[in-house]
Amino acid sequence: MSAAQIDPVAQQAQAHPVIRRYQPPAGLQESVVAAIMRVALRVSLKPFLGPPWPFAVQRASLAIGSALMPQDGRAQVKADRIDHIPVERITPKGQSKKPRHAILYLHGGAFVAGSPRTHRSITRRLSALTGAMVLVPDYRLAPEAPFPAQLDDCVACYRQLLKEGFDPSRIAIVGDSAGGNLTFMTAIAAMKAGMPGPASLVMMSPAFSLHPLPNSTYQEREARDPMIRLAWGDDVERALKVPADHPLGNPLAQDLSRLPPSLIQVGDDEVLYDNAIWAVEAATAAGRTSELEIYLKRWHVFQAHASLMPSSVKALDRQADFMKRHWAA
Repeated sequence: MSAAQIDPVAQQAQAHPVIRRYQPPAGLQESVVAAIMRVALRVSLKPFLGPPWPFAVQRASLAIGSALMPQDGRAQVKADRIDHIPVERITPKGQSKKPRHAILYLHGGAFVAGSPRTHRSITRRLSALTGAMVLVPDYRLAPEAPFPAQLDDCVACYRQLLKEGFDPSRIAIVGDSAGGNLTFMTAIAAMKAGMPGPASLVMMSPAFSLHPLPNSTYQEREARDPMIRLAWGDDVERALKVPADHPLGNPLAQDLSRLPPSLIQVGDDEVLYDNAIWAVEAATAAGRTSELEIYLKRWHVFQAHASLMPSSVKALDRQADFMKRHWAA
């Protein structure tokens, strides 16, 4: 991958957000696979995510598409349960001792789809890269379980990591799309409940708001986005049934003064682009450490195509480096 282009104002002062832009790597594999993936997503996934299709079809489409993604053979998966929540525990193969570090991974799927299984192309690679135990909850989905069931399950799993003896300075919370929202809100909810916050947060294409943000470019990007349709957001909003007065219902209204260091990654060709811009600017304005990486000509959660595209591999490498930088030894 070519060297990052850093915005001229990004490092002038602490008050300015750190934003890096990455061109796609040169090479035949990247260009050919990216072209194939873009067409495949636009034809086989985008039409089925959102109306008129019921959530059962959306879940099946995501499950089928994710099953085709190669997984990292250096990590192993074990099924477990935390109270009522099925979870996957992913650890590096050949590691005899309990890992000292843990990642709570919160999968995407717009709160209505997805599972630990659909995101193994990411979770197994992160475990192999970091040496950490990756805990992936199969949190409850809407509409069967309206808000805040999803957030409650994620906070319960974070609490479990603390109970198991993982020091918060050695825990990271990572998530994509709706899971990026849950990453952000799990840390905030846990700290509001009196728990210590994790060492860092990593968010891929986080979905904070289903409505336009200031300086929004979501309409311009919908045609470029090979995966997400805006109409899906309306379906999700009706399914979640977030009470207007719930103190944790609106990520944009939270106090970020204790937010852990965060890394946000987003593709330039996706409707949620403005959500990532808001996140880095809001965290920086609150005096928190936050970095944004924009991957040009890439789409929503392109990291799921690890092992196929060098840009996806590089993005996950950078996530691992960020977590290691902020973890205690």
